[in-house]
This record gives sequence, C-alpha cells and structure tokens, in this order.
Amino acid sequence: MTSPVTPRRFLVFFRAGRNSLHPRLLAEDPQRNWDCCVSWYAPSQPDAIAEYNCAGGDNKLEGFLAFREQLPGKLPYEYILLADDDVYFRPGDISRFFDVCDGYKTYLTQPALRWGTYYNLNVTLANPACILRRVSFVEIMAPCLSAAALTDLIDTFGASRSTWGVDLTWAGRSQDKRPLHVVDAVRVEHTKVMDKTGGAFYRKMKSLGVNPEDEGEAARRSFPHFVGMRTERRGHVYRPGIPRALRRPALALFEKMKFLARQRKKWVRSKLKSKSR
Repeated sequence: MTSPVTPRRFLVFFRAGRNSLHPRLLAEDPQRNWDCCVSWYAPSQPDAIAEYNCAGGDNKLEGFLAFREQLPGKLPYEYILLADDDVYFRPGDISRFFDVCDGYKTYLTQPALRWGTYYNLNVTLANPACILRRVSFVEIMAPCLSAAALTDLIDTFGASRSTWGVDLTWAGRSQDKRPLHVVDAVRVEHTKVMDKTGGAFYRKMKSLGVNPEDEGEAARRSFPHFVGMRTERRGHVYRPGIPRALRRPALALFEKMKFLARQRKKWVRSKLKSKSR
C-alpha cells in the first residue's frame, strides 16, 4: 500500500470494481483538496494517481477496517467520505463538498442525490431551498464522517456483513445527540440501480448465507424509538436570496414535491406492471 508524503486534510475511500468511476472523478478534480484510497473488491488494478491502493473485506466498511489496520497511528484526516464506485460527482464537486462540511463543521453528512437519478429514500434527494439540510438519517451509499464521528462509530463497521442497518444504527445512536446533514449544495448521480437479486454484491451475500433485509431489520429492532428517515424541522442552512419568511415554506414545498414524485413513480410502475400481465 502506498501512502502520501504530505496528506491533504480530507480523504475519499472508494470501494472499487473494474468499472469504478474514481479515475474520472480524480481526473475531473485536478486541484482536489482530498487524498484518494481505492479499496478493490474486484481483482486489483492499482491506480498510480491514488494516494493509497488496498484490498480486503467483503464490503465497503470491512474494506475500510482493513485499510485502517495498514495505516499505523492516528488518521491524518478531518473528514472521510466512504463512496460507492457508482456515485458520480460533477467536476470539482468532491472538493466543494468537503469545503461545505469543513466550513459548517458537520458531524455526519452525505451529498444530496439529484432528482431523476436512482435513489432509495426521499430524504436523500436534494432540496433546492437549502445549502445544508438537517436530517435524521444519512445513507450508507456515500456517508462523510468527521474525525469525531469516525471515532464514535467505527465500532459499528463490522456489525453487518451486507452493511444493511449500519446507517440506521448511526442514526439511532446520533438521535438527539449529534446533528446529521445532507449537503444540498452538492448533488450526485447514482449511476446504477440497486439490484438485490442479480447484482454481484448481493449474489455474494447469498453465497455467504447473508440476508441483507434481516440485518437491516435487526438494526431497526435495536432502535425502536428512532424517529424515521426525515428532514428535520430546524437546523438548516438556506440558500441566499430566499426571504426569511419564505424559507420554511420553500423547504416544505420541495419536500412535498419529492413525496408526490415518488407516489407518481409508484403509480406508473403499477400501471406498467398491470399492462404486462
């Protein structure tokens, strides 16, 4: 494993396969403020540009633990983004994302997902009223942990073979104690749909006898008082130019639009399914 002589303040940890987007993200952020670690789950293809190349673990979090074991001492990074290899940031947006996190001293965050991309949860979709939106839940797809959050939560990294439920555990442990945020100022595209039946990762979990939904449900039972995955009422940083009196109505309007868009999508799928019978 290679290592940088003078590391930057931020690190992106990519769990990468053959079609990983990280080479493109590196090329499109030439003045980047972040170091790059590539953790290979496919046959290793060491990236000469990345500061670190490593392997190990059956999932992203286990891969990070394997990387951490190879790096003695305290990690020299203030924020660490744990990114899936199919999440695309527009040119320079990873650096901008870290600037927002650092500027507002966030604890646990994620970039917002663009409308129209593949997504799982309404709370992760961008709300145009905000720069930084306080939420109750940050998804495992691309979480960004401060050094404090990493210290608090690293004991959960090996709790789930599939990683399902780990993000819910983070949310449950942080509820009423630590603020979680979505950075709406930086929006990403999730370039692949989650394939729970035919996807390579889920096939591997099946071969290991692991049921991701069972792991997620176990985490949910551990936090029966968790408030659910939602945008909080307060604690947001609004975009400049929105009059104070219109901030909360604008926030609520876009949250409602996200809900309606999802309902329409479900309705269209239902109609298409019924026609195919």
